[in-house]
Amino acid sequence: MEQELIELLLASKKALSTGQSICAQANTYLQTSEGHVETIAKIHPKLLFVDNHILVQCKILEGIRDYMNVQTESCQNKIKDREAHLQTLTIELTHIFNHLKKCMVDKDILKVNQEILGPSEADKTQQYTCLFDYISDQDIIDLQRQADDEIGEIETVSNIMQNQSKLISTFLTEIARARKAALSVPLDEETVAYSSEKIQIQEDEISNMAEILTSLTNHYDQLGEATRLYQSDPDGRNQLDITVLEDDHEHIPNILEDLRHSLDIVEAVSQEIQDRMQVYLHVRDELIKILNQLEYFGTGGQADGILEKMQDAEVEIKEREYNLDEFFKQLAYLAQWYRCYASSYNYLLLEIERRRKSEERQEALRREIVKKIEDAYHGKYYELQERRSWSAQHGQYLPEVLCTFINDAPSILRVEVERDSIRLPELSPENVQKALAEIHNSSHE
Repeated sequence: MEQELIELLLASKKALSTGQSICAQANTYLQTSEGHVETIAKIHPKLLFVDNHILVQCKILEGIRDYMNVQTESCQNKIKDREAHLQTLTIELTHIFNHLKKCMVDKDILKVNQEILGPSEADKTQQYTCLFDYISDQDIIDLQRQADDEIGEIETVSNIMQNQSKLISTFLTEIARARKAALSVPLDEETVAYSSEKIQIQEDEISNMAEILTSLTNHYDQLGEATRLYQSDPDGRNQLDITVLEDDHEHIPNILEDLRHSLDIVEAVSQEIQDRMQVYLHVRDELIKILNQLEYFGTGGQADGILEKMQDAEVEIKEREYNLDEFFKQLAYLAQWYRCYASSYNYLLLEIERRRKSEERQEALRREIVKKIEDAYHGKYYELQERRSWSAQHGQYLPEVLCTFINDAPSILRVEVERDSIRLPELSPENVQKALAEIHNSSHE
């Protein structure tokens, strides 16, 4: 029996040593895991801060992008309004010019003008037949071209703003994609609690292992006590029963297997926690990279350039709008001027008719006055006859030096126009009636 006890004691000691080694490994894993959990606990709030800062920066960029989109949309609407306004003015001027081309100048007006003008001027206007021939539409064409150029410049600025907005959107998309890839674990409280739960699993397993190790220690102590009693009390050897110890000894392999199984669990959990810590460290590194990207994009980077371009664009758009308004005012003024030009031609015809009738009345009055004067003085021929008769009776006897004045010719009373009038055109009755009709229609519009 003594040999058996010694063998059992040695086997128990070896099992106890193995169990202690296994438990020591488990404790090492636990300590390592606790260090990893502590690292995770320190990293987690930093990750939250960095991630929140990233979101804030992205929100600012989104605000800039949205503002640029609003400005771009407003700019596009302005372009549409200005294009529509320019088209309206162009159509209006086209209608006016077509009307002027249809307004044929009265033939006698053309004839009188040719009579009055010098040869060089007459040659220049020889081909003039309608009101449009007397004007130049080059100013209109230049203004339309300038207005169209200004609209084109506004559209260019709008495209620049749109491209800058797309640049921000592309950058934000890249940041969102990088952030999504970086956040391989969610940064919520449950994620932090995950590590604590895993530590608890390890502690539970180690606590169970400690109980097993205690049972191994007790078994070893009991075998040692039995061996001591057997060796110290030869008389009581026959009463020593080691059946229970033998039975317990048979369970040692299973007990060690349980310890190894628990160690495997502790090790696996430790590896899982370590992997989680590595994930957190990776997340930290990736978020810092993203933050650096944002900082590079922002401070002194593309964002500053985008803001500067946006400010320049707003200033330029205002300048272009002011120029357009001035061009539109000039086009509207010219449109009104040419409408008045067409209308004034009708009034010109009426004025010619009025003056012609006035001249006719004046000539009739002149003739009437001359006739009355001649009737009152019996005419100049009667006066000559009287003077000749007097000379025959008396003048021949008087010395000429005595009355040198008496032989003067008789004064003649004339009624003359102060200056010669240019011949007024003989207007076509159809043209006069047409002018009256157009004036009447325009007054009722």
